[in-house]
Amino acid sequence: MDNRRDEENKNEQTSTIFITNFQNGETINYSLVLIKGLITAGPCNNNKIRCTVDSNGNKHTSDWDVCNREFKTIVSLKLGENCIEFEYVDQIKVIKLSYEPRRTNLRVCPVYIICQGHDGCFQSPPDVDNSIESACKRIAIGAKIIQSLTAEKLFESGVGRKTFQLEHEVNQKRESCIVFKSNLNVNKARKMRQGELWTHFGRELMLSDLGSNDRKFLGFISCTRFKGTDVDKPMTHEEIVGLTEAYAALGGGGLALFGTACMYTWPNSVEEIIPRFLDSTPVNSKRFMDDSGYRGTLGACFATTLGSVFHELGHTFDLGHTKDGIMGRGFDNIDRVFLVGDKRSALVKDNMNNYNGKPVQHSTVSLQRNINVTMNVAEPLRVLGPRSKTTLGNFASMSKSDIVRRSPNVTPITRPSSVYSTITNRLSESKKSLNRSNCNDSIYWTKNCAVLLSYHRWFNNEYGRERQAITRYLKFDKNRMMIISTAGIRIVEVRDESNGMVLDSYEFTNPLPEKRFLVPFTFSPKSKVLTIVVEDDLGNVLKQTFSY
Repeated sequence: MDNRRDEENKNEQTSTIFITNFQNGETINYSLVLIKGLITAGPCNNNKIRCTVDSNGNKHTSDWDVCNREFKTIVSLKLGENCIEFEYVDQIKVIKLSYEPRRTNLRVCPVYIICQGHDGCFQSPPDVDNSIESACKRIAIGAKIIQSLTAEKLFESGVGRKTFQLEHEVNQKRESCIVFKSNLNVNKARKMRQGELWTHFGRELMLSDLGSNDRKFLGFISCTRFKGTDVDKPMTHEEIVGLTEAYAALGGGGLALFGTACMYTWPNSVEEIIPRFLDSTPVNSKRFMDDSGYRGTLGACFATTLGSVFHELGHTFDLGHTKDGIMGRGFDNIDRVFLVGDKRSALVKDNMNNYNGKPVQHSTVSLQRNINVTMNVAEPLRVLGPRSKTTLGNFASMSKSDIVRRSPNVTPITRPSSVYSTITNRLSESKKSLNRSNCNDSIYWTKNCAVLLSYHRWFNNEYGRERQAITRYLKFDKNRMMIISTAGIRIVEVRDESNGMVLDSYEFTNPLPEKRFLVPFTFSPKSKVLTIVVEDDLGNVLKQTFSY
């Protein structure tokens, strides 16, 4: 044993394989891990690095691309300690990561919704397995990717590697994706608008055995159907959506809801993730939905629709819209997070036109819709605890008035600087700063989003905080524009009520947060109705609309 430890120590000191985003011995609370690294010396003509994961004696080996000495691997961890070995030419690097889900009842529950009268098979080409089992595998993998992305992007933002827990991590008896049989008839569902579908399924889920304020649902509708077209000219995204029945891409409260017209482009295993992103096969746009940001390939469809899910799930965690970043229009390029070198897609920028001169298509934001679930509080929030019936997402009392028309707008929040350093020699003291700056993929949380999530109840240990959370006081006095919190204020956002756009934000990240804050009145006169969003140190969120 001592000889083996000596060998590992020697390997650590001499290896030219450098892991840029993880430290040896880290413990993380999610299972699908993106490990990034660089080859700092030696031959550069070898285009593959071998990764072997040893979990309690069970080994799994895979090969990954190396480009300009950069590599990325996607590793599926088992509970407990995992020994991960990287081998490149004659160099070896070993790190250990432990996977331990947080102790919490708060979870995201992936569900595959099958309407009455539908067989549960999603729309796909004939050579694709579109069974219920296949759908659940694809949804489960997608949920794990988003869980991992959330953590990695928060880490790069400097607030720590935090993320939500999935249903099967909180309750191991549950499947990684739950099949939910709806009472809604398939023919009726295909005639409903996406806001109506969101309201119906949200209410139905909350009134079912799964219903709980401790769950947020990530739902996918099995019966989504692109009707097809004989039109030869390229169509706009709005025209494509107009030809798609039971389509949805909406998130808020306790439900993020999506159609499955592009589900056939998603992977059903970890091994398929990279090949799916790289799939340059053109979409058969006359027969199947093209939701690719006008890029027209199956890989781009997977990237854009996965990014859309990422964005909409963010709304369920109380995030608003931002000018750029994940909660803006910066989710089309999600494949860049996982690919290296020239294999990364060309950037689809926020305001640019695509190569054909058309406005860049965004599956969610271009629809100008977002669910706005607000809680107008007249009295101090003395009951906003982890299991309070007043928490957001009470679908049983939702009405159509809760669905608000959204239109794209801009926000003064600026993008944080993103620096990527190419390492050509040994790295030592710069290791920690590199970890946060090694993000040359254009996907990021804006500062306000990162701070809000870092203190969010769904992202922190719940146990031991319930009594404090119930007894804390959080209030917004709109007459004085004063926020008062006994737990301490962590973030204040002012949003345009008409579109959920964050107009201004104020973050308080010092160890001792502010207890009172006077909101500066510096907002555009175009926005007559505003929403104030406040999060305290315990993750309680207050949303209150006011006019001026």
